[in-house]
Amino acid sequence: MTYSRKFARLLALAFTICTVAVSARAQETSSAKPIQARFEVLHMFVNSIQVRRADNMREIHTFAYSDQIRDEMQQRFSNSPYQYGDKVKIVYRPGAEIALRIKGKPSKPS
Repeated sequence: MTYSRKFARLLALAFTICTVAVSARAQETSSAKPIQARFEVLHMFVNSIQVRRADNMREIHTFAYSDQIRDEMQQRFSNSPYQYGDKVKIVYRPGAEIALRIKGKPSKPS
């Protein structure tokens, strides 16, 4: 075999290994169990919410709303949105910044 054929086969093997690894990682992320955590609201937007973790104030997340809760959250944003300091529980999948459920009582507007 010539050098170029060996190189082509090695390159094809490397590409195959990378493809398998990426698809396995994508499958792992999509099938991960949702987790629930407590957060403190920093800011609520019409399509997302920015929060910091209650037990680690340096950990800040911006969660987009999932399709299942988007209408509810947009309605809440129009009527009585979450404000800075409100406590919420958010259910999300690890590695994804998409909120599946948000529970918490918004404070009264000042």
